Amino acid sequence: MEAEKYVNSIVKKIKCTNARKKEIKTQLLSDIAMRHESGESVEEIMESMGAAEEIAEAFEQNLSKADKKAYKRRRILMTIGSIVLVLFLLCRYVWWLIPKAADIGGDTRFSQEKVTIEVEKVIELLDENDYESLQEIAAEEIRAMLNQETIGGVKDVISTDWGERQSIGNVYIGGVKQKGKLLIVTQVDAVYENASVVYTISFDENMKLAGLYMR
Repeated sequence: MEAEKYVNSIVKKIKCTNARKKEIKTQLLSDIAMRHESGESVEEIMESMGAAEEIAEAFEQNLSKADKKAYKRRRILMTIGSIVLVLFLLCRYVWWLIPKAADIGGDTRFSQEKVTIEVEKVIELLDENDYESLQEIAAEEIRAMLNQETIGGVKDVISTDWGERQSIGNVYIGGVKQKGKLLIVTQVDAVYENASVVYTISFDENMKLAGLYMR
């Protein structure tokens, strides 16, 4: 075991192909075995052979040009392979981040009627400035943003005086997959006395409010 560990430490440091490493390892183990059979202890043999770094350097100096070229070619291919793998994983990650359309037409959980009810509930709570109730029906990730300061600021950008709501248009529904999760994205126009607002409201798979945009 000591001899093999010693030889492995030598071979590991030699810059050559794996096939050449195996040849060198076989050669070294054979030489050590022959000397051991002649009466030398493994410790004596390793001490007389010298440090692993020195032996590895000596082997490298005696490598043929073909061996050195084969090693460099292998290193280049390994580097290219690593770059390709990184690019592949990066592309997969970017693809995972990009929202993709998802078909929800056959899913009864997201019927036009059910989703419309939830959309109208969100708009009603916004009209009443009932942020506490809005937070209760929202996903945990966005609750902190559903407050008078944040929502009120957005409302003021559209108009400082919306007036009473007059009507709500048809609710358009679509499914989106992002980061492996399904989002139900809706868009609807609402008309107020002094403003017209386009709401983009999204829900998660549990129909918790997951996103809100007004313009």
